Amino acid sequence: MNLLRKIEGYIVKTESFLAILLLLLLCLLAFFQVVLRNIFSFSFVWADIVVRMAVLWVAILGASIATSERGHIHIDLLSRVVPSPYNRYLDAFLSLVAAGACFCFFLVALKFVSVEKEVGAVIHMLRGAPEWLFTLIFPAGFILMAFKFLLCFLADLRGENREGL
Repeated sequence: MNLLRKIEGYIVKTESFLAILLLLLLCLLAFFQVVLRNIFSFSFVWADIVVRMAVLWVAILGASIATSERGHIHIDLLSRVVPSPYNRYLDAFLSLVAAGACFCFFLVALKFVSVEKEVGAVIHMLRGAPEWLFTLIFPAGFILMAFKFLLCFLADLRGENREGL
């Protein structure tokens, strides 16, 4: 379990670094686009696409980070009804269901990326970059969230408090 937590820690640090870097890029690029358009009547054609892709990546990375910190959506209606010592089993079950759902989304996302690759769409404004490269965040994000929910499941079974890292 310690090895899995260590791996999760490295993953979260990498995700946080990427999210911060992309958010900074997104803000700066959007700001400069507005300034260029309003003051100089000029803009970079590719900037809007990069900002759109960065928003997508930041959202998925943020969801994965929130999963590590147990900051994901948590419905506690049943936990108020279930007696206290059994709450951890309820939480474990819900974490397992969430891990399964994320794994199913991962499989669907893999299919989506393979279809995108087959179609061969390119983003001309980004020098013909293949579109499927930008959609890799979907399977990556969902498999990371499945892994983290699985860790939450194991921690819940053991009765460990996993609030934050």
